[in-house]
Amino acid sequence: MKLLKAKKLVLASLAAVAVALVSGCQDVIYWNIRKEVTLKDANIKSDIRSIIRFKDQFYCANGNIYRKSNTSNSYGTWSKTGAPSGQVIKLAADSNYIYALVGISKDSSKDGENIPVRRELWYSRDGSSWSKVTGVYGSGDIPYTVGGKTVETILFCTNAIDQSKRKAYFILRSENTSVGYVAYQLNENSADEKWEKGTTNEPSVSNADTKPCCNKDKVSQSCVAVGNDVRFFWSTGSCTNESSSVAATIYYYGDGSTLRWGGAKTNSVGAKAGILSLGVTKDYILVGTSSGITHHPLTEGVPGSRASNMPYNAEATLSAQYNILSILVVNPEKNETETAIYASQNYTGNGSNSAQFDHICMWAYYPERHEWNRD
Repeated sequence: MKLLKAKKLVLASLAAVAVALVSGCQDVIYWNIRKEVTLKDANIKSDIRSIIRFKDQFYCANGNIYRKSNTSNSYGTWSKTGAPSGQVIKLAADSNYIYALVGISKDSSKDGENIPVRRELWYSRDGSSWSKVTGVYGSGDIPYTVGGKTVETILFCTNAIDQSKRKAYFILRSENTSVGYVAYQLNENSADEKWEKGTTNEPSVSNADTKPCCNKDKVSQSCVAVGNDVRFFWSTGSCTNESSSVAATIYYYGDGSTLRWGGAKTNSVGAKAGILSLGVTKDYILVGTSSGITHHPLTEGVPGSRASNMPYNAEATLSAQYNILSILVVNPEKNETETAIYASQNYTGNGSNSAQFDHICMWAYYPERHEWNRD
């Protein structure tokens, strides 16, 4: 009898372990079933590599361009707007203009795949009507390769709440000497400043510098405005402690899987995985990584060790199977659960790790519904 009971206990334990393993792979589905969260249809699907502020609206791109008022923080309020022809890859904005990096491809006659031909850089005063940025290499038409060498194009901005602190930058990087290594601060159809290797105004070689970095080994991929400076980072993940009423005094940025900060206070702490995006609230800094989203408590602006649990279903929807590409906190002066927050994600591979294609989209947390859901 005792032996029979022991066997039953072992079988029950094995069954429990199996259930736990399956649940771990399908955490999004099971969490939402347990909490009775019905996932909404996504209005903006596919990769979204930036969620930016332009004038009094939020913008994002997934090939097309979408926008919403910065006060319309509820489900279903994104609307499609005018865009240049081609695949809009990323957006950036300064105080007066919004910029779009566009990919142009052609079909391969052999296998039907799209082959990249060139990148185009466009600007707009109103987010609807677009013109070429002619004051950069190729008059805004940048070949994908020159002399057999790939030309890398990178567009980013400070994304500051204070419109006067918004600045946009564009970087070209290629081993072909006719292109070389050059960075621009954009202004309408031209550039206010240019940093070019081999000139008296060379790009930086350092991380978190006040000049953009652009060389063979390292390149700036994001920036923030703090005080009278703009700081440039090798990581795509950076932000400040700026709010609608308080100017930025601390900047935060990713350095691999290390979260660093500087300005009024300087230090670092380990993160869950490689940092791709950041967003600050009053009580936490949200860290988007190559293995889902996490958060670190803030004490007078200083991040602590990673907290084990995020509120509601954040770690189930923005889970370890996904890369969190971008985060935007609407009201950083409020606590994490009291402000609207936007995030986007994708995954690498074919989804065999339990990632789901219909989760590659815009996600949002709205305080009134106490859940993360597709937006």
